[in-house]
Amino acid sequence: MGQITTWDEFPTVEYIPGVFRQAVSGEKTMLTRIVYRGGVVIPDHSHEAEQIMLVVQGRLWARVGDEESEVGPGSLLIIPSNYVHAFRQLTDEDVVFYECFAPIRLEYLVGFKGPDPSLAMMKKALATE
Repeated sequence: MGQITTWDEFPTVEYIPGVFRQAVSGEKTMLTRIVYRGGVVIPDHSHEAEQIMLVVQGRLWARVGDEESEVGPGSLLIIPSNYVHAFRQLTDEDVVFYECFAPIRLEYLVGFKGPDPSLAMMKKALATE
């Protein structure tokens, strides 16, 4: 089932202080819109999902594995599964970026719209039993 919508249809969640997230998901891929506000620092972390990130506003220091760089509008970051990465907001200007995740991150699905990915996963698990 397809859907045409806008970001206005999805709730904004401040999931840690100064970090605001909107998320939309299909069955296999997730897109988020993230805003950093107020000097955000995201320490070293990793996750199973592959991540592609596009910065559209503001400036960040970013580390992906052993590579470090200052990034800004138009920068793309490609973060493999389980790769350690970290970010730090560099200016007072809000940082805005979009992230694509595969597989989806179920913990991000607050106010989820679209096909329920847990149903697809359950069907797949039942088929292999």
